[in-house]
Amino acid sequence: MLRRPRPTPVAPAPRSRSARLAPWVLLGLALSVRLLLWPRTSGLTMDSPLYVRMAEALLAGERGASPAHHGYSLLIALASALVHDRELPGRLVALAASVALPPLAWSIARPRVPAGLAFAAGAVLALHPLLAIYGVAVMTEAPFLACTFAGLLLIERERPFAGGLLLGAAYWIRPEAAVVTPVAALLARRPRATALVLAGAAAAALPYLGVLRWEQGWWSLTPKTALVRPAFASAAAAEWRLADSTAVADTVGLATRLARGVPAMLASYAPQFARHGARLLEAWPIPLLVLSLSGLLAAPRAWLAPLACLLVYPLLAAPDDVRFAQLFVPSLALLAARGAARFAVPRGRFALATVAALALAGLAIAWAGPAGRRALAFDDGPMPTLRAAGAWLREHSPPGDLVMDRKAYVPFFAARAHVQLPDDSLAAIVDYAGRSGVRWLVVEEYVAASLRPQLRPLLRDPATAARVEPRLTLAHAVRTEPGTGVAVFAVAPVAADTARAR
Repeated sequence: MLRRPRPTPVAPAPRSRSARLAPWVLLGLALSVRLLLWPRTSGLTMDSPLYVRMAEALLAGERGASPAHHGYSLLIALASALVHDRELPGRLVALAASVALPPLAWSIARPRVPAGLAFAAGAVLALHPLLAIYGVAVMTEAPFLACTFAGLLLIERERPFAGGLLLGAAYWIRPEAAVVTPVAALLARRPRATALVLAGAAAAALPYLGVLRWEQGWWSLTPKTALVRPAFASAAAAEWRLADSTAVADTVGLATRLARGVPAMLASYAPQFARHGARLLEAWPIPLLVLSLSGLLAAPRAWLAPLACLLVYPLLAAPDDVRFAQLFVPSLALLAARGAARFAVPRGRFALATVAALALAGLAIAWAGPAGRRALAFDDGPMPTLRAAGAWLREHSPPGDLVMDRKAYVPFFAARAHVQLPDDSLAAIVDYAGRSGVRWLVVEEYVAASLRPQLRPLLRDPATAARVEPRLTLAHAVRTEPGTGVAVFAVAPVAADTARAR
């Protein structure tokens, strides 16, 4: 019996010097932009203390229900073994992930578009204001994007199981992976590849469901099921009040939430979609969007999967914040490169120059608009005075004290447990503080001016605040300039018999 000779393997063509250098140039460009932004910001948002505390709980072996996915906090915990600091490990994890994204995008684009356009797609990601600022912040977006696009790259390179593993790992970081993964599997286009993507994702994600079951005490797809509710009518409506405990704690099951909220969620879908679309245009202005739309005419690829989240966000009570729009930016950049390759390259230099002008104009508009303002003025509070108040509180209170505040900064800097400050009358707030065992109440000047106007009387003359509310005593105040004031009040303890009666 004659056997066919085995074909001689064809060695891959050697890459040019420019192709070898391109990912390193993109990495250096991304790193440079992020290092320029690093000293301009604390890298902290209202959610950042949560991720750090979750990392500390993991290191301490503590068990307790957490309102966020654990993947990023696990990375912070691992980084903390090398960098002994509360804030720096989270920023370094985000930085490493953020600078990896442009080379990942280049690697996805390079086999299918000319080298210059692949490099341009990566350069746009390196220079984009949202990707840059969240690459130096203690937030989940940069690690999620890096993990997701590493998985999508592996799917593009015909390694579907490994790609699915990384998409499953992305689920440990953010719940959006539960949307991205099945769409990416379908866009793998071959039944076997689809099955392998789903198998890999299940192998990585299913253990996390067990973690959630162990931690929370019930089966859940995500600790963020509180978002499964109709959108709030306004920012003020989203503020937590004592009458609505589900705003801060998921005390209602998912099935009940869906049965109760689906009609209102569907009714608000169109306006919510419009609001999220407006944030998308802030992150990806019209000149860039024109280029991206031109790339939609080609066959769909797995790296388009993150765009599916744009259809899901309007169903939830997720705020229409521009930071969510950054999750779509890498896919849109790859679409723009594909569209330019399809329509501009055959038409010569003038068409390519037009593409370059549109890309530069889009980036300039992004930096001049809300996305750029977010990058250049990231901190949402006067961090120096917040740090000073936290340092005082850490020095003058025992570790077990509870601190009530609208935002978590002062409790975080004090290394004390945070209790959310409700949006109720001053008397009701102090009643709730007493019942909850709160020892300290923090009032920031900028918070009282916008979010908690009922606290303004405490700041008119903090030294005589006891006349306004006898159960509060000014313990510390710091103010460097108008709008930066922070006052720390001691809360009178509630007698044991009174607490039992309440």
